[in-house]
Amino acid sequence: MRINRKKTSAALQSIIGVIPFLFILVMLMLHLVLPDKTFSRDEMRYLAQWPTFHVERVMDGSYKTKVESYFSDQFPFRNFWIHIQKDSNQILLNM
Repeated sequence: MRINRKKTSAALQSIIGVIPFLFILVMLMLHLVLPDKTFSRDEMRYLAQWPTFHVERVMDGSYKTKVESYFSDQFPFRNFWIHIQKDSNQILLNM
């Protein structure tokens, strides 16, 4: 039995192309489902919460800044990603 390598390669490429999309979709769903955290013990600080909407804050740009800090603080499995970044920095600095 002969395997068509072109078809196999195309199927593999399409599967690999879908993986980043699935990762983003799963992270979005987790962000919507998981509850917001208020405090980070690893950083010893309070995490940003969803800001209250005021037209004045939208006009001066502070609302956008607060929404950005909310999304960066409430990222799913945030502590896991922080530890990965910290460990990789230590490995790279020790090389």
